[in-house]
Amino acid sequence: MKPICCFLFVISLLLLPVAASAQDKVFRTISNDSVEKVLQGLELKYEKEERKNKNSTFLYFTFSRGEQKFGLYNYGSDLWIESTVEKKMKLEDVNRWNSQAKFSRLVLIEQKDKTTISLEAQLDALGGLTEASIRQFLNRFDEEAKAFAKFMK
Repeated sequence: MKPICCFLFVISLLLLPVAASAQDKVFRTISNDSVEKVLQGLELKYEKEERKNKNSTFLYFTFSRGEQKFGLYNYGSDLWIESTVEKKMKLEDVNRWNSQAKFSRLVLIEQKDKTTISLEAQLDALGGLTEASIRQFLNRFDEEAKAFAKFMK
């Protein structure tokens, strides 16, 4: 009796991750409905607008977390998130951030009359994503944005 119980216990442990992961649907393109579901699950109030470029149409979501404002682009095959600030920053400081940041990059955008810094990250969907991975991407970027706010002080 004991060997059978041990065998059944081991089999149930092996099947447990399969049952849990079966609930998370893996997708290779990101629907706007999935993005909205994740934003709602994080209890974020957001606005969305349709944008167009030469080759495609995509949705752009804006929301805030604390003092930080974020823009989230859904291109279907990837998500791009950014937080921009009109501020002058030395290129050395941009490079210093980029050398230490793991999950984001900082871009210095110099235009005629203003300088903007953009903290950015992308999430590629072609290898497969779940709503949980989108949620993690947003939460991780929020942490990066908080660390960057401290970096700027």
